[in-house]
Amino acid sequence: MLNKAVCVALSLALPTALLAACSHAKDTTNKNKEEKQQPVTLKFYTGDKDYETRFKNEIADKVKQKYPYISFEFQGADKGKEIQDLVVAGDSPDIYYQGLSALDNNLVKFNLQYDLSDLIKKNNFELSRIDPAYLEIIKSASATYGGSYYGLPVTGYTPVLFYNKDIFDKFGVPYPKDGMTWDDAYAIAQKLTRVEDGVQYRGMTMNFTYLLDNNQLAAPYFLQKEDRAAIQTDAWKSIFTTLSKFYRLPLDKPLDDRSRVKEVSAFTKERTSAMHADVTAAIESFPDDFMHWDMVSLPTMKEAPGTNAMVNPRFYYIMSSSKNKEAAFKVIDFVLSDEMQMAASKTGKATVLSKPDIQKAYSQDFAAMKGKNTGGALYVNKSAKPAPPRDPKLTTVSTAAPLNKEFNNVIKGIKDVNTALRDFEDSVNKLITAEKSK
Repeated sequence: MLNKAVCVALSLALPTALLAACSHAKDTTNKNKEEKQQPVTLKFYTGDKDYETRFKNEIADKVKQKYPYISFEFQGADKGKEIQDLVVAGDSPDIYYQGLSALDNNLVKFNLQYDLSDLIKKNNFELSRIDPAYLEIIKSASATYGGSYYGLPVTGYTPVLFYNKDIFDKFGVPYPKDGMTWDDAYAIAQKLTRVEDGVQYRGMTMNFTYLLDNNQLAAPYFLQKEDRAAIQTDAWKSIFTTLSKFYRLPLDKPLDDRSRVKEVSAFTKERTSAMHADVTAAIESFPDDFMHWDMVSLPTMKEAPGTNAMVNPRFYYIMSSSKNKEAAFKVIDFVLSDEMQMAASKTGKATVLSKPDIQKAYSQDFAAMKGKNTGGALYVNKSAKPAPPRDPKLTTVSTAAPLNKEFNNVIKGIKDVNTALRDFEDSVNKLITAEKSK
């Protein structure tokens, strides 16, 4: 075999065939270098049990084939083994799979965030391959904490409107269509919120936490340049009013506190909800015998025609504490390859890449999706762009608890929208004050 020195010396005189041999020698050397890598066990953490199972069954072996020296140890968010417990025990993961909330609530809190910019450059990773709607989410969130890319999106979830054909057929109401507004959906919900044979049917259920967090007006929870909440605004009033009115339709008994679990159950198990607004990931939890459903694009706000809710994909984050950052990034690079994204798309996992052929392959091999309106529901509207990033020196707190509390207060009739938004803002400001005093 020709060594590198000989190749360089002869490069000025030898014919193409020998130069090709030099090239082959270089390729072989690189390959041998790859094969001689020291074994690496990456700790992979997620609170999503379904994804852990999917990773084990669909991804881990393929990573092993590509990189024989990489193995995985899985860390779940079980009691006593949540991220804060692992940090205290000095057992932090290398890769963390979760949504954007992980960056806000866990990574920054424990100083585990790590900017991938250097690894992106070093590995010649092409950011332009990723759908800008998904990439902008993590770019904006990272900028809030003074970084560029604290993670990269790997799994896409698109907000859509599901509907139960059986309920529409039962009451002779035409099916929903792509491109509806929330007013259009409300007119349908009015016809289908009714009691029949002692059963209370509801026109609409929804994953309201997602729709509020990722709202179609890109209304932020915080002021961009001040340490205060920004919730008593016209935008938030319109959002709360638009979504809550579906819950104020006449029912045979008052609503209890609602959650995503209860709302999904009403649609898929009790099957008393005619329409359900949620992300495509909900399909994975649909019972096998629940088949007579379809989906259309998420209804839009009058202030933002043609605009979907913001996408909130799942990301791979590499921990600042990881000693295996290079190997961890190779996993991210591989999962985001055309090959892996195409395989995921075919099985009903929306791709984060901006490649039409991969997008169009969505659910080709997913039996439950045969004949469903995937093209229209997923791609009729364009995702709302996130609000501009806040000054990284400002304080960010979780808004989940006060948001859920005040939206439930509105839908149960305990408070009007203006009062709920005022109390929501007060609660968030108190959380900011408490966090700054630590």
